[in-house]
Amino acid sequence: MAELFVAATPIGNLMDLTPRLAETLKRCDLIVAEDTRVTMKLLHHLGIKKPLLSMNRHTEQDKAGTIVERMLREDLSVCLTCDAGTPGISDPGVPLVAAAHQAEIRVTPISGPSAVTTHLSACGFDARTFGFYGFLPREKGALARKIGEIGRSGLHAAVLYESPRRVVELVETIGQVLPGCSISVACDLTKRFEKIRTGPWAQVLEALRADPNVEKGEYSLVIALPPAPEDPEPVSPEALILEAMLQGADLDSAAREVLLAGAPRNKVYKAKLKIRNFLRLKGEEA
Repeated sequence: MAELFVAATPIGNLMDLTPRLAETLKRCDLIVAEDTRVTMKLLHHLGIKKPLLSMNRHTEQDKAGTIVERMLREDLSVCLTCDAGTPGISDPGVPLVAAAHQAEIRVTPISGPSAVTTHLSACGFDARTFGFYGFLPREKGALARKIGEIGRSGLHAAVLYESPRRVVELVETIGQVLPGCSISVACDLTKRFEKIRTGPWAQVLEALRADPNVEKGEYSLVIALPPAPEDPEPVSPEALILEAMLQGADLDSAAREVLLAGAPRNKVYKAKLKIRNFLRLKGEEA
């Protein structure tokens, strides 16, 4: 029976390879890999020989449908892998998984390593709510706008990926857009020379600039985001009507003005009655 296994692979340390992943790779009929050379090394480590088919970011849209058709025609069980981590998380795989669901092929996740959750667990930031943004725009203006948008998201933390050649510039821009924020920068998670730097952004930036090997390795970043600004208390229709009346409008005109500004009709009507009754009572007292 056709089945698609979405298999997470180690992000650096082969000791993270699970028995379930090894068994899945051993029993499937075909492996769809981001880079067959990388997956071949993993198979060689396990002593497994399997047919391999390449499907990367540039070819996944074209190949997904063809692979699903073949799975149905030949009744194949297929294991989808990426070079490191979980397929579909800033890695190829989404079109194939979507096509499998559409064809009513069973999709089974083989859970395992992910740089997103690995870094979140070790950064020391509040991650009750977080967003994963992958690689941000390269152009400076677009990058700054995106970071500003992230800062206003209302989330507790944001996870990013970055090239070692641009990580220093990214931290600089984060500090400029979100001054006062804390950040965690991880390089080569789970590998021998793993580094996790966490603290105020300026302190982390200084450490990165001082590192002669900063342009080597694979980076993820976590930003501790500021609390979302509280929504201001809405101004009541009564206050808006009175403000308009102080500017010289009569009650009916002031109420009409507040209504045109978008205030709910029933609330404006009640506010108008309340003010009219108040003015009448004041007039009787006088």
